[in-house]
Amino acid sequence: MQIHQVTPDDWELWRDVRLEALASDPDGFGSTLAREQAYTEDDWRDSVERGLKLVALTPEPVGLVGAASQPTGLHLYSMWVRRSHRGRGVGEALVNGVLTWAAEQGWKVVRLRVYDDNLPARRLYKRLGFVDAEEPEHMELVVS
Repeated sequence: MQIHQVTPDDWELWRDVRLEALASDPDGFGSTLAREQAYTEDDWRDSVERGLKLVALTPEPVGLVGAASQPTGLHLYSMWVRRSHRGRGVGEALVNGVLTWAAEQGWKVVRLRVYDDNLPARRLYKRLGFVDAEEPEHMELVVS
């Protein structure tokens, strides 16, 4: 498996995996498939330029994650792994990609939102060192 950092020139890769994620797990995101299907090429390129976008390739794309600057630290978001590849280390590789990039960029805290009933995701994040934050349904990790 390869973790690929998406650039504006391969915005279509991010778009295709993101739309698959929204179609597959519509309740897991703060957006909708219909909304993002209407995005233009410029919208997708702008999205890729904001923060970090990673895609897991096996060699086909099977997962994605994003990270962006927030006042409370680097915010990890849009974490998704294709159902056929869950439990195979894809999510861990994507999160570790974000954590490596965060350390290289000098971030001190990585935060994320995960629903309390999403037990597989919560277990993954806890295994990687995230702890519950003061804000409900949020976890954080101090980057070393």
